[in-house]
Amino acid sequence: MAANTTPIFTNVPDHSNNAGTGFYSGTSIGTAAANDYTGIDTDYQLVFTADATDGSYVERIRFVSRGTNIATVARIFLNNGSAVGTATNNQMYGQQSLPATTAIDTAATVEIDYPMRIALAAGERIYVGCATAVAAGWSVVVVGGRY
Repeated sequence: MAANTTPIFTNVPDHSNNAGTGFYSGTSIGTAAANDYTGIDTDYQLVFTADATDGSYVERIRFVSRGTNIATVARIFLNNGSAVGTATNNQMYGQQSLPATTAIDTAATVEIDYPMRIALAAGERIYVGCATAVAAGWSVVVVGGRY
């Protein structure tokens, strides 16, 4: 008989960012280039850690420009909860083009949602980095929940 015959819902919302303490705080990604395809570059930033007991569900990742930037691409890696410096512990999940942005006081900068819709096992992590260095950086917010 199949397990989980009814929908699984998260128990507690979890809106993390690379500082892990709430929306848009802490360091941003992109002010230094993370220019490899393995996820081991030290400029990839930890943006989410799944619940240590039951795992988590990630709906999407939101990228918000923190000012004036050149165009780049964000690379998103899943990590199995072990050392991020070991390439075999990481798997590229996807990439998102991030446009050039200009910060002005009369218009909003761009916000981009990258859909994930993925369940993560206990302790798994998400790392994100920009392929080229940008001036102001990008805030990263993961929208999901803990089981």
